Formats: sequence, structure tokens, C-alpha cells
Amino acid sequence: MTDGESARLEEIKTLLKSRRTEDRIRAVNRLARLPDPVKQPLLLAALKDKSNYVASLAAEELGRCADLSAMAVMVEHFLSCSEDGLKRDPGCHVRANLAFAFGRLEYLGASEALRIGIRTVQIEPVGGVPFDTGAHLRANCALAMAQTHVPDALCDIAFLLFDMGRNRVGARPDAPIIRSETRKAAAQALARTGDIAARIPLALVLRFPGGMDVEVLQECMQAIVDLEDPRALEWLRPYLEHPDQDLAAYAALMIARTRAPEAPQLLHEATQRLFGNALRAVVLALTALRGEEGRAVLRRLLTDEREAVRLAIVDALADSYDAEDRACLQELAQDGSLTVRNAAQHALSA
Repeated sequence: MTDGESARLEEIKTLLKSRRTEDRIRAVNRLARLPDPVKQPLLLAALKDKSNYVASLAAEELGRCADLSAMAVMVEHFLSCSEDGLKRDPGCHVRANLAFAFGRLEYLGASEALRIGIRTVQIEPVGGVPFDTGAHLRANCALAMAQTHVPDALCDIAFLLFDMGRNRVGARPDAPIIRSETRKAAAQALARTGDIAARIPLALVLRFPGGMDVEVLQECMQAIVDLEDPRALEWLRPYLEHPDQDLAAYAALMIARTRAPEAPQLLHEATQRLFGNALRAVVLALTALRGEEGRAVLRRLLTDEREAVRLAIVDALADSYDAEDRACLQELAQDGSLTVRNAAQHALSA
């Protein structure tokens, strides 16, 4: 270490011993600028700070710099916090940040801690109302279990896909509420496992989506495509007629990613039902299908009776220098609609 770094280190050590919480917060923030081997022992000590906020900052920084030598201490602290979460880790912030660190380093020794964390429901008052603060902890543990390749993690993660919180503002303390944060993380984690068995819970959600938020369904769609489910079209196709335009458009985008032979025609059908941003997103996906079938569908849309469809094609092709794309724009530059003509001519001259 340089003399300057040594001086800063001594100043930080002094601040860490201060009775003032603000000083200890400042110390942890300053540790981020020191070399990893130097700051790691101090961060491990700060995990046990009497201020939960200071401890959570230390855990967050350890997620960026911890090495395997620190992991055993971090696991021990995670387990200690789990024994009395309300007292030792209110808000679950320390454990959530530690879970992130375990996943980043793919530390298999944290398996037991992660299994406890993914099941943790912690009810505590937030704004005077009982609330489950464990959602982000469960979400981080699911992702960490997938990254760490915990044996038999698939079952734990799949259960989280149907996670229910225990409260909401204005409801009885035992009233259930769907926690989208945890369910979205579960879908992402299932995809990260790379296990083909993960397709089953994802397909169940898409087939029987009752009560699922749109964002959760979108994550499940993406996950099932990432897992290259050969039956992906079977699960995605019904959503093209969903009343939620954004969800229908997202299904179309995922169908485009499958590169299935039926994709161009399905996207063409979707353009006849969508409008606004959803329509533009599907047309953009269609232009990305470079096969002959995709091109044929795009050419048919050049004469679509809806001006919005033709304008969407102009938007999608405006920045392309591909010869076929430019030919499409040239055709639209002769369109019967002045709006379409002007847009196409502008795209060609840009």
C-alpha cells in the first residue's frame, strides 16, 4: 500500500469505531475505494455492526469484492441472522446482499443458507402496517441457487414461482397477496439452471395463468424460450389474442425468437389485431426474421389496408442499409397515404 492508502485506511478504521452511525456509513463507503484484500476483513467486521444499514452496506460491498476465503464467515452470519431475522436483520437487506454475493462467486458452500433464505417470510411493520419484507431475499436466493448450481434446487425455485406474500396495505395480517418480485426472479432462475425439467413449471404457469401479473407471464415466456422448449409455440400462441396488447406483443416477440417455421405467419396475424407501440414492436420483430417466409410476410404488409401497419414498417426499416429493406422503403415512398410517403422518403434520405 502507498503512504496515502495507509493513511486513508487508518482514518477509516477510526471512523468504523465511531459511535456516530453517519461516520460508520462514511467509512464503509470509503472502503469501496481500497484494494480488495485490505478492505475485506473490515467489511466482514462491519457485517456485525449494530446499525442494520451499515451492515447491509458492508454486505453489498462484499458482493463486489469477496473471495472464497470470506465466504465461510458470510455464510455463518447469514445463518445467524436467519435465527432471529426481526432482531438481527430487519428488512432482510443484509441476507439479500449476502445471497447476491454467494451467487456471484457460485459458492456451493452456501447451499444450506440459500435453502433457508428462499423460504424466509418475515412479517414486520412498514409504515405501521404488517408487511412481508422477505420478498427480495427469496428472489436473490432463487437466482443465487441457480447460479451456484445447488443440487436439487429446481424444486425450491419452482415453488417460488407460485410464491404468495402474506400481507398488503389495508388487508388483514393473514391475507394473501401475490408477490411479483419473487415470481419473476423464480422464472429467471429456472432459465438460468439450464435444466430441461424447468420447462414444466413454466409451462404450467403459461397454460394456467390465473392470478399471475403480466410481468411474471413475460418472464415465464422468455424463460421457456431460453430453455428451448420444443413446445414453446403451444404455450405462446394463445397469448397472441390476449386482451392485454403489451402481453400479446411480447408473446409475438418470443415467438420470433423461436425461429419456428410458423413464426412469420403468426406475427402477420398479430399485426392485424394490435395497434400503437405493440404493433410497432411486432413489425420490428418481423423485420428481424431474415428467412424467405419472413420477407414474404413483410412484402404483403406493404399493401396492408391499415396505414398504421405501413408506418410501422417504415419505422422498423428506417435505419437499415440492407438492399431489400431499402426496396421496401422505396415502394412505400410511392404509397397512397401522404403520411406514409413522407415518412418513407424521409427514411430514404436520412
